[in-house]
Amino acid sequence: MGWKLIKINIKKPYEHPYPKPDEIDFKYISESNGVLHLGAHRGTEAAVYDWFNKKVLWIEAIPYIFEELEDNIKKHFNQKAICAVLGDQDNKKVNFYISNSDGSCSSVFDFSDGVKNKNLWVDRNLKMTSVLKLNMKKIDTIFKENNIDANHYNHWVIDLQGSELLALKGAENSIKFCKSISIEISKKEYYLGGANWIDVKKFLESKKFKLFKEPEDNHTEVLFLKENL
Repeated sequence: MGWKLIKINIKKPYEHPYPKPDEIDFKYISESNGVLHLGAHRGTEAAVYDWFNKKVLWIEAIPYIFEELEDNIKKHFNQKAICAVLGDQDNKKVNFYISNSDGSCSSVFDFSDGVKNKNLWVDRNLKMTSVLKLNMKKIDTIFKENNIDANHYNHWVIDLQGSELLALKGAENSIKFCKSISIEISKKEYYLGGANWIDVKKFLESKKFKLFKEPEDNHTEVLFLKENL
């Protein structure tokens, strides 16, 4: 019938959950062919990408949030979403931990003791509330199975709550076409067994990416640029 009933989440006023976009990020978004956004959640940045007139490929793991993501991006031109848990293997069934806080910190890794004991993220009261059994898939496989040209998405945004390195290892072919990467990193263990900053940096340097600026915070986003740019 062309109608859909949706639930409106009414929240109390609080500090905005996402950092203010950096001008340097805008520069590389604007210069890109398109954006690959890994860890989409509900596609908060969709309007920004649309303003830059960029095509976008979103990847989100949680099926019920993915449905809302699809609804949110429908009004934007040339944006596509795929539901998948990203990693370094195909069709491996994994535990996917669902967090409170609207599922925004969900991950293939459970929270570390530092988070559970409130030594890290002391003001956020985070916890995992449930676990889903989901199949992992490599980024390379997603491009191949969906007949998508990786060269059309050469600015990557990676926000995977500790599984950033797993996802990168599953992108051996497609990362060759990437020119800039904005990636979330952790200097301390927020997720049990999750990616640490030094390993992420070494991996990207091995793929000829150069860090734009050293991170000051323990948990933040950093920018990497392909060295020949």
